[in-house]
Amino acid sequence: MEAVETSSLFLTDAEKEAIITSQDPVLLAFREALRLRVTKRLRTTGLQAENPVLGWWYPCAEHLSDAAMLYALEPTDTVATWLRNTTLHIARLPTSDWVGPWFRDHTKPFTGHLETAHICWGMSAVVSLAPDIFTVSELAELRANLYEKGVVLCRRWLRKNSHLGNWRGIMASGAVVASAALDNDELIAEFTPEVARMAQAFQPDGSYGESLQYGNYLANALMLTYESLIRKYPAYTRQLTIDAYGRGMAWMAQSMLYRKPMANRSEGSASGYSWGEEPRARSVNFNDSAALFRPSGDLLLHVAARYDDPAQAGLARWLFQKYYEPSPTQGPHDLATFGMLNDWGFLTLPLLAKACAPLSPSVAKLPLTVSYSNGNTFVRDAWAGKSVLAIQAGNNDGVYAPGHLQGDLNSFVLAYNQERLLVDPGHSCYRNLTHGLESASQTHNTCTFLIEQDTLGLQEDLAKIKLLEQRNVLSRRVIHADGTLGMPVERGGRLVTVQRKGEVSLVISEVANAYGKPIQEFTRSWIQVGAHVTLVFDRIRASDPVRTVWNWLINNRDGQSVSQIEGNTLTIGRHQAGLKLWHMGEATLAGPVYAFLHDAYHPEPAQPGEGRSGSGLLFRHTAAKKATSISGLHVIVADDVAAIDGWTVTKTEQTLEISKPDITIHLSGTYDDTLSLALESNGTIYSIRDCELTTNL
Repeated sequence: MEAVETSSLFLTDAEKEAIITSQDPVLLAFREALRLRVTKRLRTTGLQAENPVLGWWYPCAEHLSDAAMLYALEPTDTVATWLRNTTLHIARLPTSDWVGPWFRDHTKPFTGHLETAHICWGMSAVVSLAPDIFTVSELAELRANLYEKGVVLCRRWLRKNSHLGNWRGIMASGAVVASAALDNDELIAEFTPEVARMAQAFQPDGSYGESLQYGNYLANALMLTYESLIRKYPAYTRQLTIDAYGRGMAWMAQSMLYRKPMANRSEGSASGYSWGEEPRARSVNFNDSAALFRPSGDLLLHVAARYDDPAQAGLARWLFQKYYEPSPTQGPHDLATFGMLNDWGFLTLPLLAKACAPLSPSVAKLPLTVSYSNGNTFVRDAWAGKSVLAIQAGNNDGVYAPGHLQGDLNSFVLAYNQERLLVDPGHSCYRNLTHGLESASQTHNTCTFLIEQDTLGLQEDLAKIKLLEQRNVLSRRVIHADGTLGMPVERGGRLVTVQRKGEVSLVISEVANAYGKPIQEFTRSWIQVGAHVTLVFDRIRASDPVRTVWNWLINNRDGQSVSQIEGNTLTIGRHQAGLKLWHMGEATLAGPVYAFLHDAYHPEPAQPGEGRSGSGLLFRHTAAKKATSISGLHVIVADDVAAIDGWTVTKTEQTLEISKPDITIHLSGTYDDTLSLALESNGTIYSIRDCELTTNL
């Protein structure tokens, strides 16, 4: 760990020299990309987001810090003039502007919000990296405003609120970074314990309970706090721990799917926006998280440079290599610090020079079947293989930082051939009326229940039904007056088991408490066989009769998915991948209902990232009648689109045969009460009994 006192918070003389003299092609590429992005912004006076609809608060931190770092490395009058004028303009804005946009509380005395903390970050970078561009009186003015409009407002929020969540981490980080820029030991000492407390927001294994996106947002804020202290105030970093989020790099690596260009038909976007031809990251986006998520570049390099766990540090460096190095100039560059569309930032250059070597998931021997404390569970046929089954199972540890949840317990995502087939809807502007619907269980690949109605009704009533769904708003985790924390919040689910033998994986999760009465049990079991076959078993018990609805959300974000219904079997073709889903019972299949599938969050409606109606296709199997005891089986097959019609399912009294010309899988046994099954695949016999998976090998 570097502990060299210096006059700058973010760049030592040694780091500057290493960057300027480096001949490393990767570092040179990112240095040139920083130069290009800053130079492009100089053409516009002040802060201007790439999307004019976006308020100035959103690009503030990244645009100011980028320009400040470039000036520190390559000082020019042009950069100095833009940086000086822009920073002074922001500093002189009324305090109400520092509070944030119209939807933030502007009651006096003003309280800070996320935007306030972001302004603190950006201005602190300027004050630290480019103080010589200001006169003595201007610098004094900046420092006064940074304290009065930044630190004071952040402090008010921290004193007013007493719950643990990503917001608290952002506000505390804004206060610490600004205090360090003000060279105020007393303030640093006041706020650093608040940041240190945020380590307890992460799950014990480094995963995060809210979502992938918000875990990254919080970790990025904690990273920025650490980096603002380590060079000039290293003693304070002893209160902080990288371990809380650093040990979560394996979880982040497991959450990533692939890189490839977005299908660019603008009809799939509410704004008509196209993402261009460059490959972009895709992720498993449970709860409020972007499908286009990639971890923040500076965060990855911070872990790769600072963390003492070589496996997690190497994975962080590998994630940067895979998702940033191929295209250092990929935008947009105005949504990153808020975590909406992540990017690399001003700390990439100093951290890249000292990062460890990359370590891929396969070399790191990350398991192909694994679960995490937040309930995220992943099943792969291989690293860089054909299929990924991702499950939002129950979590046994409670939620350490509840918030931003959706009704997605026992839901899952299925990707094949680098195509997301069964998908999570993602999230759009929180002020959209549809946000409640996209967060609801009925738009996820899980079960809902008809209580008051016997049927889904006429076609004009399909979107009006009243369903029993999971609750997705939990109580907060309280910080008590003495500083101790309340217990993690129960979400209402339990992960029963996760096992793998050979090519077969077993995952069992029970989530009845997420629904409440009359549901007494909702146990879902997944058996994944190789790359192609997913068996989904459901056991539901209720104190009063309910009619079960099985929901299936299909990716149609570009309007290119082709669906076909034959009886209660659904077939989907999407580009080079196909999916076939059989209901092994008497439920009726209907659809599609035109749903929404989002690429990424945006704070304004109908903007890039928000899907249009029909970007998701929602199909539903509805049970034939009400019952208090329901057992169900769905067989799902994914394959090349040209091969999908070759798959058949043949049922006899004793067995189920799932096959295509070169593959046959036999399944026998019962699943009405508990799983008691024998499965034969590729000459190996697997047994599933009492939640245990065994094999004859």
